[in-house]
Amino acid sequence: MAVMVKAGVCVAAAIAVATLGIAGCASSQPKTVAGFCRVYEQQKSQYTAKYGTPASGGLAALGQLIGAVSDWVPMFDALDQAAPPDIEPDVSTILDSLKQQEQDAGQEVSNPLAGFASGLMSGLMATSSWDNLGSYITQNCGPEGG
Repeated sequence: MAVMVKAGVCVAAAIAVATLGIAGCASSQPKTVAGFCRVYEQQKSQYTAKYGTPASGGLAALGQLIGAVSDWVPMFDALDQAAPPDIEPDVSTILDSLKQQEQDAGQEVSNPLAGFASGLMSGLMATSSWDNLGSYITQNCGPEGG
């Protein structure tokens, strides 16, 4: 009887391992343009629902921009996870730049000039990636980016 229970447990464990292995393989499916565009549309929709169109004047626009920046890193993290190999390096560069700018913003209180300069350099280094991403979205996700 004990041997049968042990055998049953071993069979159940083997089935569980095989199932997890299959599920693990399923999660590493190739990243597609359609999947990327779907994630892009979801992120764009959530962002515009939260922030709408940019405010038209002075401090209101600045306040809206500052609030929006905190959402950029998670948005681009989702895009990076969905990005096919032909655009992933650019999305990753943008994500790293945004993370650096977010980190630099926290340091601006103690050294505003250094924080600003570091954020500016990080942004400038990602300029071509922003251009590439914009072109990719227009070409693959539609003329309006979706």
